[in-house]
Amino acid sequence: MTATTNQTAGRIRKIAQRRTRRQDEFTADYIALVVQPGMRTVQIGGSDLGSVCLKRGARHEIIAPIAAIEALQADCDRRHIPTDALRGGPALRKDDTAQPIDLVIIGPEVGFPVMAGNWRHVAAAMRENALLVLVGADHGSSARLADALMMDNAWTLQERACGDAAVFRKVQPVQKDRTLDTLTQASRPGRRPRGVRRGPFAGLMNRFFPAKPQDRLRTSG
Repeated sequence: MTATTNQTAGRIRKIAQRRTRRQDEFTADYIALVVQPGMRTVQIGGSDLGSVCLKRGARHEIIAPIAAIEALQADCDRRHIPTDALRGGPALRKDDTAQPIDLVIIGPEVGFPVMAGNWRHVAAAMRENALLVLVGADHGSSARLADALMMDNAWTLQERACGDAAVFRKVQPVQKDRTLDTLTQASRPGRRPRGVRRGPFAGLMNRFFPAKPQDRLRTSG
């Protein structure tokens, strides 16, 4: 992920291609460690992190408006990353023969209704032990989704310190009714999202100020 430029003395110097969000540099390093060639990766919303998946040889799909798809394409062009394995559209493509999803990235600027609507389909298509990289998990829509995942036994929080992203692992098959219930609970009017707290005192905060009982939705099944 480098570019080159000529200096006046005729020497060539490498310049790092920085990401739009500085905190995404750490998240990009994590994604580069876990993505392997041939994996199926999906992102919901705009983010240049999808270029990491493509560079690692994954088959990557972006679920986003055309402007976000074009932005990812442009970022790959700047980084000289082939995009033959990139496809995109407003919703997850349905293909009964497609391999399960190995990794999902959710961008930080996705509204919760759009995020939740797409997440229900994407979560069901993920394989067991697949990973979700939830960017901006300490605020906004991503914090609401993090709350929903913390209420669902199908998911476990694996990593907190990954830029401003949290990483969740799918540990058992999702149940559609449970997914819908937790998303509804997390989005109820007047509810302040908790999310995945960050910073040096995050562990103590989560220990001494746990989620309220009503935020821990229990569902049967």
